[in-house]
Order: sequence, then structure tokens, then C-alpha cells
Amino acid sequence: MKRNAKSYTIEELMATVVSREMRGSRNGFIGTGTGGRTYTLAVGIPLAGMSLARLTHNPDLAVLFSYKVNPVIEEMPSPDSLTSPHELMNWRCEANMAYDTIFLMAMRSEIDVGFGSAAQIDKFGNANIVAIGNYQKPKVRLIGPIFQTEHFALFNREILLIDHDKRNFVEKVDFISGVGYLEGGDSRRKAGLKRGGPDKIITNLAVLGFDEKTRRVKVLSLHPGVAVSEVQKNTGFELVIPPNVPQTEPPTVEEVELLRTKIDPRRIMLGPS
Repeated sequence: MKRNAKSYTIEELMATVVSREMRGSRNGFIGTGTGGRTYTLAVGIPLAGMSLARLTHNPDLAVLFSYKVNPVIEEMPSPDSLTSPHELMNWRCEANMAYDTIFLMAMRSEIDVGFGSAAQIDKFGNANIVAIGNYQKPKVRLIGPIFQTEHFALFNREILLIDHDKRNFVEKVDFISGVGYLEGGDSRRKAGLKRGGPDKIITNLAVLGFDEKTRRVKVLSLHPGVAVSEVQKNTGFELVIPPNVPQTEPPTVEEVELLRTKIDPRRIMLGPS
């Protein structure tokens, strides 16, 4: 397939990484999220990426957007209107599920991949969307745990999308709303969480995973034009860096074309091209 090394945005690159992560997956779950940049990371990019997977290599993938199954992507409401129950309910889809069905699917290990973001994530993949600073008197009160706890505990794997900055990548989170690998090693399993947890972290600089033994955050690939030093400089803890870090595979011309003309022509998921 043709490559187009320069004419894609970082959001389009991140969406293609999401698409490739969905190989062999039955379904992926996205919550409704909040607005602004958080919406793009936690909702827009995953939704575009899963839609791309359905159009290319995984046509049977089920996109679970809140309680909706395979919503018609071309008719997606604007992010602002998705806060309205009326707009969300009237978005055409293959099926609407009751919320208790989603919880039952999670408890039965039937949700393959969950997507989300975080205000903080630490060296062992613990996530925080509750408060910055002391919980009783925080500097910033965040959205609260919502469904992140279940994402990290019950889904088969969780993929986080987050901007790469020391403010977000911290030595230790101020509050754990999504349980990663706790203190590393087998501490997650000892705490009773025997499946699931964070699997990948997709940022605007790199794709990160976790060392199999220590469970520390590990660099898996660098986006085109990004150096290891830049990634480490923007991380508040020491990363696990292999000797030879590959480059993230850039989107093909065909993938960019699908994202821009069929999946998100109004640029409400990925922003301006």
C-alpha cells in the first residue's frame, strides 16, 4: 500500500494505531467522555480508529459507544450535542443496550478493549481522573471515576490515549481511579485483579506498553520524527527504553483518505486536517 509520510495529522496517526490494535478483537467500548481535547483523545480518536478497522481489516468488529452498538458514523452528532440524551438516543445504530447489559458483559469478560484517557498516569499504569493534589483539599477536582474503575478491572484490556507531558506522566498518581499494575511486578494479581488492566498508552509522541516482568511503562515505538530523548524529557519518571526502538508505522494514503472522506469528513472526531 502507498505511504504518505508527511500529509497526515498526529490524530490521524493515533487513529491508525488504534485501528491496528483492533486486529482479532470482537468489540471495543468507548464512553461518552467530556469536551475539548479530552473528548478528542478519549472518544474521537478511538471511534475513528475502530471505524477504520471496520472498513479495512475487521468488518465484524462491534463498536460499543456508551449503550449504542455500531452507531452510523456518518451521522455522528457534534461533541456538544452528545451531552444531550435526546441527541444520543436519536443517533441511528444497529442496537441500543440497557446499561445493565454493559455491566454484565464486563463481568463475563465479554468486552475485549476499552478506551479512555487520564489526567495522570504513573510508571505502573495507574490512572487518575478524580483529583489533583490531596483528595480532601485538591488543587483541581476532576470528573470523577465514572466507569474507569470497571474499564481497568473487568475489560480484557484497556488502551489509554493521552498527550505526552510531565503533567500527565507522573511518578505516582494522586488518586487511583483506574488500577494499573499498582506497585509493579505481580502486585496487581495479588490484589485480586487477575485479568485486564492497561495494555497500551498511545500518545502524541509514542506508543507505550508495559515491561512483562516489572510492569513499568515501556516505549514500544516512536512516532516519525520523534527521538527517545524527547519522550523521556516529557515523562515524569524513568521509562523502560529498549536498545532499538522502532518507528510507529505511519498511516497509508488509503487510511488517511478513509478517515477524511468517509469516517470524519466534518472533522468532529479528529480536528482540522
